[in-house]
Amino acid sequence: MSDGYEDLATTIDILVCRTGLDRRSLFDLKGLSFHTSLPEADIRRLLDGEELEAAEVDHREVARRIQFLMDTRLCREEGPGGVVWQRQYTAPEIAAGIGMTPQWLNTLLSQRKHSSPNLKHAGRIARFFGVPVNFFTDEPAEALNRVLRAEVLPQLNAFVAHPRSTVRNRYALEIQHRLGDVVLEPPVERALMLFVDGIAREEGPGGRAARSGGDSGGHGSSSGDAGRVSAGAHHS
Repeated sequence: MSDGYEDLATTIDILVCRTGLDRRSLFDLKGLSFHTSLPEADIRRLLDGEELEAAEVDHREVARRIQFLMDTRLCREEGPGGVVWQRQYTAPEIAAGIGMTPQWLNTLLSQRKHSSPNLKHAGRIARFFGVPVNFFTDEPAEALNRVLRAEVLPQLNAFVAHPRSTVRNRYALEIQHRLGDVVLEPPVERALMLFVDGIAREEGPGGRAARSGGDSGGHGSSSGDAGRVSAGAHHS
């Protein structure tokens, strides 16, 4: 097992041990996909301890990840009467934001050989969309480990230390207050999580909230939680 997979396995073990949950109920695949650009099926395999087929992070993969950002990071706008909505950035807006021409951006996305951005251009694109530069270069296991370490683990630690102050949504806080130390039977726990997941899908990225407005980080708005253990904290 390579160092990237070993580091990922260590991180997952820490999260599982600290929550007492199994891997299939602990992680929000949609949120992890948003932060890594990895397909949910690949994330599930990585969380289950599998190694993916070796694939070079070449110019085609870099272009795919840039296109992924263009498809998933939204521009927040306010219209007449204070109505807020979100939309995808246009190529000219992105090009202007990174100080390049639309033609250069189109060439970059064409996936032609030698069309990968240099370090300076990659840094500009990363800043525009609010992601780290290694978003474009990480191997799959490295990308997932980066997000778990940077997003999920700190939120889990904060929740364990100060649960009431970490739960920001007032309805989630009310549920926590009403349940207290009640131990739910496994079928009830699963039903509750399915219900919460349904709300998260509707109100999260691509749902009603994404179409009507929401928080933004960098130029691109955030999808929401990286993991269920985040207890309501959001990426910014």
